[in-house]
Amino acid sequence: MKQLGTLTPFAVGIIFVVAVAVVATGTFAFIGNLDAIAIVVIGSIIATVAGTPSADTIEALSRVRLLWQKTPDAVHVAQWWLELNLRWRRDGITALGTMIARAPCSSAAAIAQLCADGFDADTIAQLSEKLLASQRASFERAIGFFRRLAGYAPTMGIIGTVIGLASALGHSGDTPTALLHRIGFAFSATLWGLVTSNFVWLPIAQQLQALLDRTRQLDMLQLEAAKLIARGSVPVLTRYTLAMFLPDHARKAFLDSETFNRYAERSGAQ
Repeated sequence: MKQLGTLTPFAVGIIFVVAVAVVATGTFAFIGNLDAIAIVVIGSIIATVAGTPSADTIEALSRVRLLWQKTPDAVHVAQWWLELNLRWRRDGITALGTMIARAPCSSAAAIAQLCADGFDADTIAQLSEKLLASQRASFERAIGFFRRLAGYAPTMGIIGTVIGLASALGHSGDTPTALLHRIGFAFSATLWGLVTSNFVWLPIAQQLQALLDRTRQLDMLQLEAAKLIARGSVPVLTRYTLAMFLPDHARKAFLDSETFNRYAERSGAQ
């Protein structure tokens, strides 16, 4: 379902433009000019890759996969940290191995491992912040990559337009059909430059930005949870502190969840 939800806006936008173009021109040939599409898409990619380190290019493409993956739910992550706190107080450090194995995300596992390695709260906070900052920087590079693609696409469309018009002028003695084909290529290139910029590359960048914003909120929750646990916080304090990082609609559900009561009753941590 997430894959369908992610693809739908892209598809709807492109289909809408194609439909309007077909109705306006009375033919699919104008919008379906493969030469124009090729010069815009391939030209934009080449221009962007040429100005981007190869490692950043691979990294940006790998980040796109995250748009089709289920993102960690803040309530689920908070419940996991609360359960870790409860089990640590009940079973000691041996409980961390089991909890890390079923961490809700890779960053939670990495931060919890710092707790398991016995670092103090300040060191855990510093190392965790460096880890999370590195992940955020990776997102920002990916967002910049697709924004550059969006910027190059209209330019490539203009280049295609210039090529098409120059070709038409250079073959002014051709048949009217041939001339119209060259002129059609010129304007089709401009159209596809705008379409790919506004319905493909910019939406990808914006969705990555939205994902980064949600990740920032989750990072704050996890940093606070790790510091509380490393300082030996009682589960009641951890519970209410983490609740403050959750949206209003999720806070009550988290405070009323059975996770705390179930483990607190067993461990006497409440």
